[in-house]
Amino acid sequence: MENFRGQILYDLQLDGSLTGVYTNNHPALSGILLTEIARVRLDSQAYDRSDGIFEYDSVYIDIENSTVNCELTFRVNNRIIQAEWRLENGRIVFRGEGFLMNDRQIALSYWSVNAFE
Repeated sequence: MENFRGQILYDLQLDGSLTGVYTNNHPALSGILLTEIARVRLDSQAYDRSDGIFEYDSVYIDIENSTVNCELTFRVNNRIIQAEWRLENGRIVFRGEGFLMNDRQIALSYWSVNAFE
């Protein structure tokens, strides 16, 4: 995988799910916005603006218009949200960090794990 850096903006839905739009520095993107949907895992709780670990089943659409299933985990400490996107085989593909921007949106910067590890 290439080394990507990007931004994602999530809207918090009333049921606790997340809908996000993202872009990154992939040469083919050229400013195109893509979509991610994340539903709260049955064994977790939705992000509720408190410290803790919050887990989601996520699907995002990549630049080739294919869907990628993964697990999205938020680790929140002192309002800083650290995120990981993990494939079904357990491999972490992206990490990110950001903040709750208002009552209904989360903004994260993210990078591919290969870029820094």
